[in-house]
Amino acid sequence: MPEDAELSLESGRSTVIHSIDLTHPDLSMRSGHLKMGGMNPQGIEISATSRFLTINGRPWLPVMGEFHFSRYPQEGWRTELLKMKAGGIGIVATYIFWIHHEEAEGEWDWSGQRDLRRFVMECGDAGLLAYPRIGPWAHGECRNGGFPDWLLKKCGGAVRQDAEPYLSYVRRLYTQIARQLEGLLWKDGGAVIGVQLENELIHGADHIRTLKRLAQEAGMEVPLYTMTGWGPAEVPQDEVIPLFGGYPDAFWVRQVEDWARECRRQYVFSPGRNDDLIGEDLLPRREVGDLSYLERYPYLTCELGGGMQVSYHRRPFIAPDDVAAPLITKLGSGSNLPGYYMYHGGTNPAGKYTTLQESQATGYPNDLPVLSYDFQAPLGEFGQIRGQYHALRLVHLFLQDFGEDLAPLPANFPERLPSSLDDCETLRWAVRSDGRRGLIFFNNYQRVEGLPDKPGVQILLRLKEENLILPSEPVTIRQGAAMFWPFHFDLDGIQLKYATAQPVCRLKMEDGYCFVFARRGGVEAEFAFSDGVKARTAAGVELTVRGGCLRGLPPGEWVLIRDERGQSARILLLDEEQALHCWKARIWGAERLFLSPAGLIFDGEELRLHARTPEELTFAVFPPIPDPSGQGGMEGCFQRFTLRQSWRNVEVACRRVRLAAPARAVPVGPAGVAQASEDEAFDRGEVWEVTLPEEALEGWREVYLRVDYVGDVARAYVNGRLVVDHFYNGQVWEIGLRRFAPEVLKHGLRLVFLPLRADAPIYLAPEHRPNFEGRSEVLEVRRITAQGEVEKVFQAGVWA
Repeated sequence: MPEDAELSLESGRSTVIHSIDLTHPDLSMRSGHLKMGGMNPQGIEISATSRFLTINGRPWLPVMGEFHFSRYPQEGWRTELLKMKAGGIGIVATYIFWIHHEEAEGEWDWSGQRDLRRFVMECGDAGLLAYPRIGPWAHGECRNGGFPDWLLKKCGGAVRQDAEPYLSYVRRLYTQIARQLEGLLWKDGGAVIGVQLENELIHGADHIRTLKRLAQEAGMEVPLYTMTGWGPAEVPQDEVIPLFGGYPDAFWVRQVEDWARECRRQYVFSPGRNDDLIGEDLLPRREVGDLSYLERYPYLTCELGGGMQVSYHRRPFIAPDDVAAPLITKLGSGSNLPGYYMYHGGTNPAGKYTTLQESQATGYPNDLPVLSYDFQAPLGEFGQIRGQYHALRLVHLFLQDFGEDLAPLPANFPERLPSSLDDCETLRWAVRSDGRRGLIFFNNYQRVEGLPDKPGVQILLRLKEENLILPSEPVTIRQGAAMFWPFHFDLDGIQLKYATAQPVCRLKMEDGYCFVFARRGGVEAEFAFSDGVKARTAAGVELTVRGGCLRGLPPGEWVLIRDERGQSARILLLDEEQALHCWKARIWGAERLFLSPAGLIFDGEELRLHARTPEELTFAVFPPIPDPSGQGGMEGCFQRFTLRQSWRNVEVACRRVRLAAPARAVPVGPAGVAQASEDEAFDRGEVWEVTLPEEALEGWREVYLRVDYVGDVARAYVNGRLVVDHFYNGQVWEIGLRRFAPEVLKHGLRLVFLPLRADAPIYLAPEHRPNFEGRSEVLEVRRITAQGEVEKVFQAGVWA
C-alpha cells in the first residue's frame, strides 16, 4: 500500500491510510563522550548521552521553566515556585543579569529580590532543581543584555570574547555567583544541576570553552554545562550541550504587516533543531552547513515560547493553544527536554541610575516596556494563571510518569511531510518508536491561519513484527487538535495494543496501578487489547469488548481490565474539560488525582486553592480520602469537596481627570522600527485616578485591577512612582495591587494613557487592531474594575 492510500468505502465516505515504516528505527546512541556528569552525596548521578539526560544511568526527560528571581518580589517566590511545580515543572531556569547585581562597579547587591542564594534555596525547599544562566551576557530584553554600563565603557567592543580586561571582570562575576551558590550545587546535595554559559553566541566556541573553565575555577562544578545552539552556533566539541527553542511569534522581527511567517515552523514535525528566527535581530547570519555534529548531543530545549513579550513595534496576542501545540510538535520531533522561556513573567527592578529595559536608545533593536516583562507566560507578571498553564500541565504529567519510557524512542517521520510552511492540507504527524512500541503525535493547530479538519484518517504502522492499523474505523483529526496516542503500551503487565486517547499519568494504588487517559481532539476513545480481555466498571457492570476493542468508557469512572492470565489494571478516562482541570500530587499518604478549575498548590499536607469566583472553590479527588466532616460527595470514582461562602465584590472609584492631547507622530528609531514615547509624552496623556477603600485587600490573597482599554501605551503610578506599564495588544491589562500596599490604599493609582495613531508602524493582531473609522487616532478606556482572588486551605479532610 502506498504512503497515503485513499480508499472509498461503501458508505460513500473515504479514508486515507497514512503509513510509516518503523522496521529500521535509528537506535544508535553514544555515551561517555560528553565532558560532564556529577553525583550528589546521596549517590544520585546526573549525566547525558547523545540521546537523553540520565539519572543513575536511566533515561530522564524533565521539564524546565524560566522564572527570573530578580524580576519578582522575594516574598512571593515560594508560592510561585509551588505553582510551577504543580504545573509539572521540575527544573527552574533563571538568568543572572549582571547589571541587576553590580550596577555600579564594585557595589554588589544580592539582597531582596536580587538574592540568588535565597532563591535557589527556595527552589530546593519546593522540591525543584535549579539551572542558573550565568552569562556573562544574558539578553532577556534587559538593558545592554545584562551588561552594566560601566563594563561597556571600560571594555568598549572587546566583550564576549577572550580579551582583557573583559575576562578579569568575568572572573570577578563568576566568583560572586559561586559564593552565592556555595553549598547549593548538586555535588553538595543542593538543587543546582547545571549552568548555561553566555547566550546566543554563535561564533565563539573557544570563548565558551574559556567560560566553562572560569566557571569551574570559581567553584561551579556541576553535572551539566549548556549553551544556546541556534544560529546555528559553533560548539566546543563535547564541552557543552547546545540547547534550542522556538516561539509562536517574535516581537523582534522587523515586519509589522503580519505575524512572522517563519513561526509556522513551530507547528510542523521536523528533524531540524535550529530555529533561524531566534535572535534574528541581533545575530549575524551564518551558513547552516553540515549539522551532523548535533548527533553527538541530545535534543534539548531551553527556549520554547511559554508566551511572547511585546515590543513597541510588534505586539502579538498569544492564545493558550499557540503555546501548547508546539510542545506536541517538539516532543514528536524527538526533543527530550521541554524548556520554556518564559514560564513565569515578571517586572524589571528599578535601576539606581537608569531604567533596566532593552531600548533602541541603548543601541539595541527593540523598545520594551520600562518595567513589565509579563511575556504572556503561563504564569503572569503578578502570578496570574493563564490557559496554557493548564494545557501544558496535561502533557507534563505524562512526562513525569512516562518520560523514562519516551526518552529512548527515536523520532520517525512519514515520507509525506508538509511541502512548505504554507501547506495546510497535509496531515501533520510523527512517531516516537523503537519499532515495537511508541507514541503517535498529531498536530492540526496553527496560530493565526488555522488548519482544516482532516477527515477519514487511519494510521498504518509497519512495525518490526507486525503491521498495525488504527483506529478500527477512520476518524477526523479536527481543526485545533494537538495530541498523541500510544501503541503497545504496558499497563502493568497488560499489553494495550493502542488507544485513541492521550495517556495522562498513572496512580500507584494499594492493589496495582490506575492508568489515566484523556479524550482529545473530539476523537472517541478506543482501547484495543488482545482477545480474551474483559472489562467491568467500579460498580461491577461488565463492558462489551468487541474484537479486543473497548469503547464507550464512562468519563470519570475507573474500569478494571483483566486478561486471560489474570493480570489486571485500572483505566480512568477523562473527558476534555476534566483533562484541562486535572492535577496530580502525592499528598495525604498516596498519589492522588485532582479535578479543579481553581489554581491548586500542594504544600506539604496542605492543599491550597486560589480562586477568583465562588464557583472555582471546589475540587474532586481520587482515590477518596477520609472525610470526618462528611462534606464530600461521590461523583463517579471521585470524591467532591466544595466550599460555599459569601462573595463580595471589590469596589473601586475611577474618574478621568484629564483628556489626552493629540498623539505625537510615531518616529522610526535608530534600529529602523517604531520608537516608544519618551517620559515627557505622558505629561500630555489621558489621566484616570483610581481609589480603593482602606479594606480593599482584606480577605483576599490578591486583588487585580483590570483595565480594559484600546490605545497605545499605559502607565500606572502610585504616589508619583511608576510601578507598572503596558503596551496595548488587545489583552486586558491586569495589575496585582498587594505588592504596592499600603501606599496604594492611601494614594490610589494614577493611570496615564496615550492614544494609538492610525499611521503608527506597529503590528497588532488583526482582531485586536481598532477600527479607526476615519479617525487619526484612538484612545478608549472602556472599563476599570477590580477582581479579588482568595486562597482557601484544605487539610486533613476539612477546610481550614
